[in-house]
Amino acid sequence: MIMTEYIKFFEDYLKKELKYNKPENLYNPVKYILESGGKRLRPLITLYISDLFNAKKTEALPAAAALEIFHNFTLAHDDIMDNSSMRRGKKTINSKWDINTGILSGDVMLIISYEILNQYEDSKYVLFSKKLTEISRLVCEGQQADMDFASKNDITENEYFEMIKNKTAVLIGCSFMFGGIVAETNTSNTDLLYKIGLNLGIAFQLEDDLLDCFGDQEKFGKKTGGDIIEKKKTLLFIYTHSQLELDKKSEFENIFYSSDLQESEKITSIISFYENSGAVNYLKNKVKKHFNKAESLINDLQIDNDIKIKLNQFSKTLLNREI
Repeated sequence: MIMTEYIKFFEDYLKKELKYNKPENLYNPVKYILESGGKRLRPLITLYISDLFNAKKTEALPAAAALEIFHNFTLAHDDIMDNSSMRRGKKTINSKWDINTGILSGDVMLIISYEILNQYEDSKYVLFSKKLTEISRLVCEGQQADMDFASKNDITENEYFEMIKNKTAVLIGCSFMFGGIVAETNTSNTDLLYKIGLNLGIAFQLEDDLLDCFGDQEKFGKKTGGDIIEKKKTLLFIYTHSQLELDKKSEFENIFYSSDLQESEKITSIISFYENSGAVNYLKNKVKKHFNKAESLINDLQIDNDIKIKLNQFSKTLLNREI
């Protein structure tokens, strides 16, 4: 089964399973965001892992849906906190409706993500719910750290990695783990699957940082230099800032924090700093490091070697985004 088929399989289920009832002002925004596309990365992972470990794909659908709905709940609230007006090429809920609608629609998606897990027997439901609760707290901690970065000038590399681990990577780790739980593999394997996903999630976010500045805008659907315009302190910023001499550091900061420069001029200047500092290669090496760690963890799984090979290839596919 190729990746697009997994995604179609999931989306068919989502349309069939979710019932959008009254009040319409609550559920129409939920339908709107859940049907607005996206990579469907998290459900894809859960379905693929469960299939790879010889579970029926249909058994993984509620777990996959819970993660995707939870993910969209976080996006709805993130858009409000970031005052974002566009996502996936469409208006955000808070832009199309209003902030209160965005908050309440996000809240109900969180509730739905737990409700849909009720389709499992009690023992599995308890395990899924416990893991999702643990992840939920970490995601909130990651989001708070990201918000705190806006008012901090000196962010360390360790702080940044902790933030992206919690905000992004733990949910990808959970997607791998949920696939293992569906397939009823042993605890050692589910723990390893979580760690594999965690490392791939970190690598995935670092790739996003690079693609924001150096990716093809049409191909990836993101405006080039968006992080720079939003003054986001990614690892590109943190590494570059740490490498500059005092006079160049002041120049870099003045450009980065400026609200007067034209967007194109600002983006071009900051990207030049990123390239000249060696930050691009530094990040690429970090991506490689975390992929290699995931590859090593795959080798530790208690599964047949041919499954390890397939999982390793799947991991490469997730990260092969032409940086």
